[in-house]
This record gives sequence, structure tokens and C-alpha cells, in this order.
Amino acid sequence: MRPRILIPVRSIYRADMLPEQVINTLEEFAEIEVVLDPVNLSRDEYARLFANKDAVLSTWNTPLIDSQVLEQANELKIISHAGGEVRPFISPEILSLKPDLVLCNASNVMAKPVAEHTLCVTLACLRNLFHLRQWVKEDENWWEYDKSKNVSLLEKKVGIVGLGQIAWEFIKLVRPFDVELWVFSRHLSDQEATRKDLRKSSLEEIFSSCDVITISAASVLQNRLLIDARLLGMIKPGAVLVNNARGMLIDEPALIRELETGRFSAAIDVTDPEPPAADNRLRQLNNVLLTPHIGGPTPAQRIWMVNEAVDNLKAFFQGGTVRGIIDKKRFSYMA
Repeated sequence: MRPRILIPVRSIYRADMLPEQVINTLEEFAEIEVVLDPVNLSRDEYARLFANKDAVLSTWNTPLIDSQVLEQANELKIISHAGGEVRPFISPEILSLKPDLVLCNASNVMAKPVAEHTLCVTLACLRNLFHLRQWVKEDENWWEYDKSKNVSLLEKKVGIVGLGQIAWEFIKLVRPFDVELWVFSRHLSDQEATRKDLRKSSLEEIFSSCDVITISAASVLQNRLLIDARLLGMIKPGAVLVNNARGMLIDEPALIRELETGRFSAAIDVTDPEPPAADNRLRQLNNVLLTPHIGGPTPAQRIWMVNEAVDNLKAFFQGGTVRGIIDKKRFSYMA
């Protein structure tokens, strides 16, 4: 019997996530049911969709899969998530309630675009590209720009807060700049730090010493406001702070107060809440590069996530290797 796969998806992602080629690939080995905009369903209606389904291909911004859903999901064997972050969509309780359930995600293909964006905005802020672009429009003195606004990444101290897949991909990209890599991670052993040529550091060391600080910690409860006013006050003049993780990790009012001093610059791709209010100071400060949460896969790259999720489903039902497995331990520290 062919496996039965449920695919709940928002209409806004339908074209990117489920083009004809993906549907055709799935239908080669499975019976599929696509449900558009499941957020419009009641919890009971949503749960009933899972009855007699062998698998779920989940995507962004769909209702939570929790114990109520599992009560109906009597045949469910695998959830393959076409994304990286899972907590908003899948409750960790399901791994205890259904220990034999396979849960996997596509974070391995999502990490590279986020790392790319992190490097891109880091360089843009260090070189002050947007300031200088405006300067050459307004000032005829081509050679007399502020030299402090043209800084290289080469041989700088780079601090990384959180050491997940995105951070590892960023490390690959930034190493050719001959940087020192200072890392804060609750899961990095001294042995691995030595082996990977990383300087295991405290948050205080990173914020007081590094020229670039990138935030890639998971958006879990224990990390809420991890970056507080005390740490933000330690950032050295001319440094760059990059947040491509989640807005809830940083004390935003404190961040704004520090940025208003002009002491350092920041590249902010995420806020809490999103979007920021129209009068939020982050929208107006000249030393802030604010982007609308574009650090993940570009629209053209979203198919990478879906292909990974489909490949995992195909591998599961045809005896292959499923990538991106999420067990209880991994779930405990991931977003």
C-alpha cells in the first residue's frame, strides 16, 4: 500500500513550496493530500486531517502538531519539516507520546543561505557601504570621507553566540578572512574547541573584545533576552553586531539606547515582534542595517527545503537514509 502523506501549507507558500515537479515526485511513491491555509480550521478540524495518514510534510506558519493531533494520528510514522525552526509548528511532547515517530527537518540546506547573509551584512556594515553611497551623492570631496567608516574584516576578532548549523556554515565562510573565532556555546567541549581552532569564550569576553558579534543562538525560552543591557553596554567602538537568529534573544530597548550613541553599528534581520512598529527607532537609525527577515533561503531557494523534505520521505518509505533527524536531545536546544 502506498503511504498517505498530508501536506498542510499556507497559500502564500503554495507556488514556492509545491510546484508541479514536487507534486509529481511525491505522487510517484505516495498518495498525497494538500490542505491550503489550515490556520483557518478549528483545532478539531485540523487534528482530523491526520487520521490514517502515514506521514506529514510540514512547512512554515502551519498550526501546531501536538498531543491533540496525535490522538487522531494513529498511523503517523514520520514528520518531514521543510524548514529549520520547528518549535512553533511541532510540540516537543510528540517525541515522548510517540517514541517511534521519526521527526526530521531541512536545516542543513537552510543554514548556508543564512550564513551567506550574515557574512554579507557584516561586510556591508564594516565598510559602511550605505553611508558611503549616500556620502558620494551629497559631497563633492571624493577623497575626504571619514576613514573610520572604511574597515576590513581581515584579521579581526569575530564572536559567535550559539553554535548550531548556521554558525558552522558561517565559520566556513569567514575563515578565509584570517579571523580569530571566539565562540559562546553551552554545548562546545574544550576538546572540540581546540580541534576546530575555536576560542571558547564567555558572553562577556565576546561582547567586550570582538570586532564582529553574530547572534545565532536558538530561540528557546532559556535564551530569551540572552543579550541584555549589560552585555550591549560592553560593545567596543566601531564593532558590528549581527542578529540573524530571532529578535527575542536581544533586549531591544537596550539595543536601541546603545545604538543611539553611535558607538557601534548593527545588522538586524529579525525583531520582536515582527514586523517592528512603524515608529521603531531601528527603522530610522543610520548605524542600523535593518532588513525584513530575508536571511533565510531566498524565494528561489525555498525549493531546496522542500526537496530535502521530500527526499527524506522517499528515503524513509524506501529504506534509505533520513537526514536531519531530530531526537529529544537535539530538540531540547534547537528553535
